[in-house]
Amino acid sequence: MRLNKGDLGEYLTYKYLKKNENDGAKFLFNLYLPRDNCETTEIDVLMISSSGLYVFESKNYSGWIFGNEKNKTWTQTLPQGRKSHKEHFLNPIMQNRLHIKWLNHFLENEELPVHSIIVFSERCTLKKVEVYSKDIKVIKRDQIYETVSQINSTMPSVIN
Repeated sequence: MRLNKGDLGEYLTYKYLKKNENDGAKFLFNLYLPRDNCETTEIDVLMISSSGLYVFESKNYSGWIFGNEKNKTWTQTLPQGRKSHKEHFLNPIMQNRLHIKWLNHFLENEELPVHSIIVFSERCTLKKVEVYSKDIKVIKRDQIYETVSQINSTMPSVIN
């Protein structure tokens, strides 16, 4: 697992969430969901909790992260001596929206709350990340438990 940064990031995400198992939470990892075009979409980590479904998109990145909820791509800036190197990656909020769309479609879900949480490594700095939707969280990994607890405290139990 240590050889694959993505898998390691998902595992570390779970480590921060593991305490929720004491309250009955269940987890699914690398969940592939069918789309209507014979393709699939993959949820990194899905937590099933009494307060709903939590869909985590894990980004195990370092450097500075710049992004806007409405832009198709975000930017990772990595220092290289006196210069910096920029890498572009797909907007993780849009990725998670797609995951949630197909999760709801697959489950024929119209009632269960679904929470979208984008999780970045502690090794990065969320420099300028603009999120307008109140139901989407973009956080660093060490904020996961607190973020989920905060959402749980405002949500009624919907799953027994």
